[in-house]
Amino acid sequence: MSRRIAASLAIAAAAALALAGCSGGGAAKPADVTFDKDTKAEISFSWWGNDDRAARFEQAIAGFNKEYPNVKVVRNFNAWGDYWTARNTEAAGHALPDVVMMDAGYLGEYASKGLLLDLTPYRENLLPLKGVADNVLGSGTVDGKLESVPLGTNAWSMMYNKDILDKLGIAYPTGDMTWDQLDAFIKTVDAAGASSDPKIYGAEDYTGGFPNFIYHLMQEKNPVFKKDGTPAFSKKDVISFLDSAASLRKAGAFYPIDRSIALSPSGGFLAGESAIWFNFSTTVLQGMTDAGTENIGMVTPPLADGEKTHILAPKPSMLLSVSANSKQPEAAAALVDYLVTSPDVAKIFGTSLGTPATQAGRDAIDQQPADTVNLDYLDSISKELTASYPILPSGYGTIEAKWGDLHEQLQYGQITSKQFADELFSEMSLALGS
Repeated sequence: MSRRIAASLAIAAAAALALAGCSGGGAAKPADVTFDKDTKAEISFSWWGNDDRAARFEQAIAGFNKEYPNVKVVRNFNAWGDYWTARNTEAAGHALPDVVMMDAGYLGEYASKGLLLDLTPYRENLLPLKGVADNVLGSGTVDGKLESVPLGTNAWSMMYNKDILDKLGIAYPTGDMTWDQLDAFIKTVDAAGASSDPKIYGAEDYTGGFPNFIYHLMQEKNPVFKKDGTPAFSKKDVISFLDSAASLRKAGAFYPIDRSIALSPSGGFLAGESAIWFNFSTTVLQGMTDAGTENIGMVTPPLADGEKTHILAPKPSMLLSVSANSKQPEAAAALVDYLVTSPDVAKIFGTSLGTPATQAGRDAIDQQPADTVNLDYLDSISKELTASYPILPSGYGTIEAKWGDLHEQLQYGQITSKQFADELFSEMSLALGS
């Protein structure tokens, strides 16, 4: 999805949700949260995706009905943009489906409007979420309330094209590299790939995406957003991050911005013209598919000089929430627990919903090459997955899109890093009310 489309969707979402206000819900009834498996109930469940995902959910819900035979699950799905248009309209009338597929970029806004049920009281009986790590659940916890449960996770990574590096005779990058060592690596690839047609580059500008800035802040043990959704970082933080790549940018060492725009939305790595790609781990399948090779490796992003350990967080690829207006929250909670923790569901979906949140789910997958690379990477960083991914505020999509647009101007030399920071904070002031 393009940055401009993402920004438009974020603005539309904010406008629609502003009508919702506080529902007065958002917390589970403290009374009886048990649910007999033979109880009759009807709940609605909506998700975004295509026909293939719908067919897989049909199988998953059939498995759920073997355990809860009298719970009818009314199903509905839409393409991404239509999905949020429909949910925002329902949110304005406090008529969300009982179970809602949620995105990390929308969670903070929906939770702040009291539209989602606090699932904490359901944990003991209906929602034990066996095998789901606390830091994974932290990415769905808002102000101490479990408002959403990750269906699957990703982790930030640095991927590399083995075919390119083998052809150029260059050793693969490692997970203990520093940023200075990566800069030297990029220059080495540039020099070796200069005679290729098309020319091979080491990487696109690694300051071009907001998620890498989030990684940078987490490495420094700094928060990203405050509880009220406003930025916890400063203009100085932004400028320092951008300037860390200024020398390579000035030397023309990064993959050319005009070429990147011409190839949009694929970019240099997916076109097989760049050796390094920073992205979340489950996108390795896209990397293999678009670059036309299964020879993709994955390691942790670099560390700053003096740092010894990565501070990584499992980012939810998508989550499940129960709406505050649900009249059958017990049945809804039971469905959420089944979809998140059942190995049978993991086997049905593989990693198409993200990496399963439990080890039992990961073990159940019939691994394809991309799954193996992703799962091996996650196993290798298990001791470094110590943090929870930050709750993203309302308007996050607008911020991420603005970062990308400003970075294009920065690469063309049209603005300075200071102007970048000034304009970004102006945008955030509008989007976040900061």
